[in-house]
Amino acid sequence: MRTTFNKRAARQWLVYANASRCKHYVSLKKAGFISWKRERNNFAIGDIVYIFSSVERKIIFKTEVVAEEMRADGKYWIEEPPMHMTWRLKAVEEYTGISLDEAALKLHGFKGGKSLQHPMCNNPDLFAYIESKFEK
Repeated sequence: MRTTFNKRAARQWLVYANASRCKHYVSLKKAGFISWKRERNNFAIGDIVYIFSSVERKIIFKTEVVAEEMRADGKYWIEEPPMHMTWRLKAVEEYTGISLDEAALKLHGFKGGKSLQHPMCNNPDLFAYIESKFEK
């Protein structure tokens, strides 16, 4: 597991967690982390990643990228988990309110729809709003 810190300023990301493939929520609650594929995800150690759930249609967790490793959350997958290098996203804080649902996020620049297929990074207004809803 590689845990060296990146020298660039940490970024914030929003990613879509497909509950029909993996029990991301359960993994974050029980194991305290999820493994997120590295392919097409330009995260760096120290980045903050918000998890948008396909079931609740809202952000459910704030996580932090803490390491690169082989997939370690396989027991939480519904389908056969792909075994490749991943980012370890450590649970920082669970979100249980209603202010980060899809409708509220759209009022702050979230596009939804097909934009959910790719991690979102460059939207300062949206991320300022999201961060304001977390306590830590």
